[in-house]
Amino acid sequence: MKLLIIYFLVLGFICIRDLFKVKNFDDYVVAGRKQSSPFVFMSLMATVLGASATVGIAARAESIGFAAFWWLGVGAIGFWFQAAFLSKPVHDLDVRTLPEIAEKTVGKTGRKLVAFIIAISWIGIIAAQFAAVAGFIGLVLGHDAGTQSVLITAVIVIVYTLLGGQLSVVRTDALQFGILTLGFFAAAIYLFGGFSGAENAVLQTVQNIVDGAAAIANGTAAHSAGLATFGDFSLLNEKFGFADLAIMLFTIGGAYFLGPDVISRNLVAKDSSSARRAVVAGSFAILVFSVVIVLLGMWAATYAPNATGTSVNPLFRLASGVLPLPLAALLSVGLLSALLSSADTCLINSAAIFGSDILNTRRISIVRLLVVAIGIIATFLALQGKDIIGLLTMAYSVYTPGIVAPLAVAIIAHKKFNIKKSLWYAGVIIGGLFGLIPAILASTAKIQSPAYLPLVGIAISLVFALASLRKKS
Repeated sequence: MKLLIIYFLVLGFICIRDLFKVKNFDDYVVAGRKQSSPFVFMSLMATVLGASATVGIAARAESIGFAAFWWLGVGAIGFWFQAAFLSKPVHDLDVRTLPEIAEKTVGKTGRKLVAFIIAISWIGIIAAQFAAVAGFIGLVLGHDAGTQSVLITAVIVIVYTLLGGQLSVVRTDALQFGILTLGFFAAAIYLFGGFSGAENAVLQTVQNIVDGAAAIANGTAAHSAGLATFGDFSLLNEKFGFADLAIMLFTIGGAYFLGPDVISRNLVAKDSSSARRAVVAGSFAILVFSVVIVLLGMWAATYAPNATGTSVNPLFRLASGVLPLPLAALLSVGLLSALLSSADTCLINSAAIFGSDILNTRRISIVRLLVVAIGIIATFLALQGKDIIGLLTMAYSVYTPGIVAPLAVAIIAHKKFNIKKSLWYAGVIIGGLFGLIPAILASTAKIQSPAYLPLVGIAISLVFALASLRKKS
């Protein structure tokens, strides 16, 4: 607990210091647009390694095995496409928010439409981050992630974001990324190096991976005796098949390709080359993190399973009952760093989009008020107790079908084609509805729609976007 207090004091000092350095909207929202490639990379990594890439993946690894790797695996694919097609043109547009890109490439109505969809969708993502941090704080305080933990989380994140904005986020992301890297890798070395008492864990893991690779090469299911003792090491299995991967590739991978938070890291870079290098480096780094986090989740499932009648996240179990105190403290602070660094980025970006793109204001005081308002709404959602991955998937399912394909087409075609706006807007609206309606039915009426509907929405929005292009005469 003392370590966490020191951690919060350090972050508080940085934010208070930056409070007096924020002079204008650019400082508060895009950190002055002057960050070098290493800082952009660290900020990008700290942003994407949030609730979904830590707590969420570990929980999925416990239930579906190594196939949980794909949550960040599809993110790497999205990053590769972003670096190839979007990094340079996005930075060269000289914008402050993602919806502003829509105005420069399509028009003012496009900006409002994109901003509205993002503003609604990303509240769910903020709520997911709050729920994840609350679970961690609940563990520290000795009780479950109830109302008190969620409220403590909300206050911490809202105040932290309120003070220094994006300027503080970029500065603290470097520290947080370093801590989370040390925490996760130190835990992995301890557990798989035989120091934990499960001396055969690393040998069993290597054998399982070999068995799984051989089974895939032979076209058979990877369910050998070795796999049964530690988990399923096949990349696809009966719990996560090719159809699930296809849906995840487009819905989740699309957010890595053209999502507000990853694009916001592009916008803080000093030039397009710095932005592109950071994304390329990040694409390979998240693959490594994905493997490490999945293995930690699988280790906990095998050697530290949930006690009867409880449901504690694998990473929390490792930190509270398996690792020695110094490593447990390091993993705990690393986990908290991962969760907070995503929550504050999502919150500041949502507030900036709502203020600049919907309310047409760049007054810092208004954006700060929006940070509080959005934070309160996200807190309410987090108190509903929804599954973290469920919240994220719902948000991505709304955003990706409606925005990613049309906006990517508009960016790539900018200055080369004119856009017939009515067709482009129709694609955004229809595509978004294919994600929104299933999400609403699942959330309110508990009616499960076909999982492929968001893919239909993506296809429709892409067709409309391509049809909207007109060659310049």
